[in-house]
Amino acid sequence: MSLLDIQDLAVSFETASGRIQALSGVSFSLERGEVLALLGESGSGKSVTASAIMDLVPNPPGSVDGGSISFDGTDLLSLTAPRRRAICGERIALIFQDALAALNPVYTVGWQIGEMFRIHRKTAGGDIEAAVVDLLNAVGIPDAVRRARQYPHEFSGGMRQRIMIAMAVALEPDIIIADEPTTALDVTIQAQIVDLLDTIRKRSGAGMIFITHDLGVVAELADRVAVMYAGRIVEQASVFELFADPRHPYSIGLLASQPRVDVETADLVPIPGSAPNPAALPSGCAFRTRCPRAQQVCADIVPTLEGAGPGRLVACHFPGPAT
Repeated sequence: MSLLDIQDLAVSFETASGRIQALSGVSFSLERGEVLALLGESGSGKSVTASAIMDLVPNPPGSVDGGSISFDGTDLLSLTAPRRRAICGERIALIFQDALAALNPVYTVGWQIGEMFRIHRKTAGGDIEAAVVDLLNAVGIPDAVRRARQYPHEFSGGMRQRIMIAMAVALEPDIIIADEPTTALDVTIQAQIVDLLDTIRKRSGAGMIFITHDLGVVAELADRVAVMYAGRIVEQASVFELFADPRHPYSIGLLASQPRVDVETADLVPIPGSAPNPAALPSGCAFRTRCPRAQQVCADIVPTLEGAGPGRLVACHFPGPAT
């Protein structure tokens, strides 16, 4: 049994333009100790997927319209709100992409990390302080005793992200969801944060969902990749298969549009056009207006994820290797 199994997840939001479908039939699984990367452009549904898992879809205007989210054999969508919050706070953890916005500016970072122990473990005050210092040391923040008494604005962007990681792993969760945790950080700090997350994952054995649009991070960290476009997963494969032999035209376009040290090429090839407005998605395959392989069937029928080899799934009427 998979640690996390999501089937046919659908999420929508009410907007001024009407109700839009943010996720449509999203399905994937996560094994213990595995890193699954959710890859795609902004607006593809990656963060909405994380919010749905963590019960953070605001209702209204949003709602989970269908599907199932099974964690360790339990359907999270069937649980009461208090029970689900307990699981999502302790056994499933989320690292937000904007640490400054996620941290409360009026409380010290030590108090905020300690809240995890106060709420979920009912830990006493002295034990909490020791645990907070241990966590800050573990994520590489020097002078942890003094810095635990400081406020979020007194830390750099990279240090704030380390604090978010400390909060996420405080209760030793089974799943860590990292929602673009290296956004707005310089490349040196990005590498440090990715290395820190990988070290923590290997030490704890937790499964990880890493949300990103950075192919370099995917290549370094992920075991498997689920490529998302317009609220759907269009391809799933191991990281090696995806980089060596992408099958969906969108996956092919993503790899062709970014520089790679492992491929000799004269020019980068951008994907034409832009991602569609979720309030006015094209009929059939949402990628068809940008796809060089599109034919009439692509406008008439939404492609479903189907097997394209061991452990590989592709949602395309005309899948195949890059030409």
